[in-house]
Amino acid sequence: MLKKLVVMAVLSGLVAYGLLLTDWPAPRSQHTGYFAVAPSQKADLSHLDDWNRAAKAKYGPNASTAMHGRKWVTVVGDKVVDTRPFAWSVYGFSGVFMVSRVESFPFELSLDPRDAVDPQQTAAQVKTRFAGTVPAEALEFGSREWRPALCHYPKPPDFGFPLPSSALSVDASTICLMRSGAEGSHTALIGFARVDASFWVRLLSRRVCRILSASWIESMMSRPDSRRPDYVACMLATKAEGAEHEAVTARFFEVREDRTLAAFD
Repeated sequence: MLKKLVVMAVLSGLVAYGLLLTDWPAPRSQHTGYFAVAPSQKADLSHLDDWNRAAKAKYGPNASTAMHGRKWVTVVGDKVVDTRPFAWSVYGFSGVFMVSRVESFPFELSLDPRDAVDPQQTAAQVKTRFAGTVPAEALEFGSREWRPALCHYPKPPDFGFPLPSSALSVDASTICLMRSGAEGSHTALIGFARVDASFWVRLLSRRVCRILSASWIESMMSRPDSRRPDYVACMLATKAEGAEHEAVTARFFEVREDRTLAAFD
C-alpha cells in the first residue's frame, strides 16, 4: 500500500511539473503570430573588483585580473595563475512582432534608464537590424510609426510557486506600451525582465512569462488613462548560478477582453 502511495505521489509530482513546463491547459490564440528578437549585451564587470582583491590576497600584491580573449585571466608578472569564463549580461532587447500578417510592432527596451530609447529611431533601427532575416511584410510599417506611449519599471509579482526566493527572483524589469498614431490601431505591451533562477526553474519560462505578463498588464492599467493592451510580449534573460551565460526566452500573448492571455505558439 505504501509503495503504491509513493508511486502515485511521484507520478502526481511529474504531472504537475509537466503542466508547469508546457503551460497547459492555458489557451492558445486563434491568430497567427510571428516574432523576432535580438538581445543587446554588455560585458559583466560586476565582480572584477572582488576578483582583483581576492587575487592580491591569494597571489600577492602584484597579481592583477584583466580580460584576455574571451576569458578573465589573473597574472603575476608574466605568469597566468588563474582564469575565469568571460560572461555577458543582457541589458536590452529589440525586435518586431507581427500579428496575422496585418500589423507589426517594432520595439526596443533597456533595463538601464540611462540608455534612453529614441522613439524616432526605433522603427528604422529594427528595419536595419532584421532586414533579410525576417519576412519582408513584418518590416512593412508604412506610415504608422510605432513608438512607446508609456514606459515604467514595475514591481515583481508573487509567482505562486512553492519555491524559495533563491530559486526564482526578478532582478529588474521594464515595460513599454507600444502604440501608433493610426486611428483604431492596436497596442502591444512589451516587457523585459532579468531573472535569477535555479537551473531547472529556467525550464518553466512559459509559466513564468505568463505570470509576469499578467502582472505587467495590471501594472500598466493602473496608470492614468491606460486601457487594456491587445497583445503582450515577455522577454526573459535568466541567469542560473554557475552558468556562464544568460538564457534568453521570448513569449507573446493575445490579451482577451477578460484579460485572459492566449499564447502565440
